[in-house]
Amino acid sequence: MQKYIQSISILLILQLAICADVLSPNQVLEKAIKRLNDIDHQMTIKIKSKDKKDKEEITNLELFVHWQTDKEKYKMVHIKEITDGKKKGRQMWVHTYKDGKEKKWIRMPRSGKIKDLTGKKSSQQVDLSSITLPLSLLDKEIIFLEDDLINETSCKVVEIKKESGNIVLWIDPVDYIIHKKQFYNKNSEIEREVSYENLTMHNDLKFYNHEIIHNHKKKSIVEIFLTAFEQKTFDNIDLFNIPLEK
Repeated sequence: MQKYIQSISILLILQLAICADVLSPNQVLEKAIKRLNDIDHQMTIKIKSKDKKDKEEITNLELFVHWQTDKEKYKMVHIKEITDGKKKGRQMWVHTYKDGKEKKWIRMPRSGKIKDLTGKKSSQQVDLSSITLPLSLLDKEIIFLEDDLINETSCKVVEIKKESGNIVLWIDPVDYIIHKKQFYNKNSEIEREVSYENLTMHNDLKFYNHEIIHNHKKKSIVEIFLTAFEQKTFDNIDLFNIPLEK
C-alpha cells in the first residue's frame, strides 16, 4: 500500500469568496490547507500506476476522513485496500496533529500484525502530501511567484522553501483549490509534478476527480480516479483508532 499512498490525492473544498489579493502567501496556503476542515467524508479511489517499463498495476482504496479541529489530534484518516474474493487487503491509519507531527500505522493482511511507521525510515515512503498538507508548512518561508493560468483558472503561485526541497503550489484565489503541484529536491531539480483534470461539484464541494502524478525521479506515472464520494458523520470513531492486536 505504501507506494500508492503517495499517489492519493483528491482536493475537496468549500466555496469561499475572500479576495486573495489582500492575503499574504502564508494566508493563501493556510486557506488551501484548511479547505476541508470539519467535513467528514468517505471516498473510493482507483489508482493506476505505470513504471518506466510500462508495467501497469491497479489498486482500489477506500478512505475515511474524520476531523476534530478543536483538539490537538485534529485529523484522522483510515485507508483500506479493496481486494477481490477472500483475499484481505492492507489497512493504514494516519493521525495528524496541530504541531505538524504525523503518526502512521499499517496492518498487514496475512499476519494481522500492526506496524508502527512513525519516525521510521519506511514512514518517509508514505507520502500523504496529496491528501493533506501539514500546518507546520506555515512555519516555513513562503513567497509568491508570478501568477499563472492553469486549467483556465487564474492562480496564485506559492513557493514553500524547505531544506529538503521546495514545493510550488498553484492555488486559485476564490475557492483555494490546489490546481497543480511541483516537488523539488535540495538541488532544485524537479522530482514530481502533479496535475488535475475534471473539476466537478458535489453539493457545495468542488473537487477534481482525476489526478496525474509524473515522478521524474522514478520515471513513473500514476493516475488517480475518484469513483465515489460521500459526506458523512462518524458518530463512532472506532474506525480511526488503532485496533488491539489479537
